[in-house]
Amino acid sequence: MNYNGDTVKEWAGDSQWRCWRADLARFRKHGYSGWFSETFWMLTIYRLQRWTRKSKLGPLLLPLKILLALKRKVLTFFTHINLHPSAEIGPGLLLPHVGLIQIAPKSKIGADCAIHHLVTIGAGAKPGMPIVGDHVQVACHVCILGPVKVGDRAKIGAGAVVVSDIPADATAVGVPAKPLQKKIATTPEHVET
Repeated sequence: MNYNGDTVKEWAGDSQWRCWRADLARFRKHGYSGWFSETFWMLTIYRLQRWTRKSKLGPLLLPLKILLALKRKVLTFFTHINLHPSAEIGPGLLLPHVGLIQIAPKSKIGADCAIHHLVTIGAGAKPGMPIVGDHVQVACHVCILGPVKVGDRAKIGAGAVVVSDIPADATAVGVPAKPLQKKIATTPEHVET
């Protein structure tokens, strides 16, 4: 598959198989093999757990569900990445680094996103879970907490703590995170001497 971040959401739909293929294609597009990446294996376990939860085979998949839960626990222990199977993660997620990524239950992450190491997406002081839009870039050491919305194509800078909504196309930094103001270019007037 040739990865296209603009069309991957429509292409994958609700299929965890297609989401997995999009994840692998995105890893390869960015120079990672995928197969030898611990983060890709965590995504693989996540996609399989999502599939077993939605499958109509129900009790027949119980042994597989138990095996996947055990594998997830072991991989979480070694990689410190916890992608909870009740979180909704869109296709084409890129996790370029191993280490301390927590995506809590019922969080929503859109298509074609990138999440770096030391990131928490989950519950905060207020009840509710975050909704992260499509094409969002989350730098390292970021916390996105509570019922906040991060708009499409937003960029969250390193060390930011997001506790309020971030609009689409914004770059947010700081504690608490606030969108950077766009500077309007002004041209100096020519002074004749």
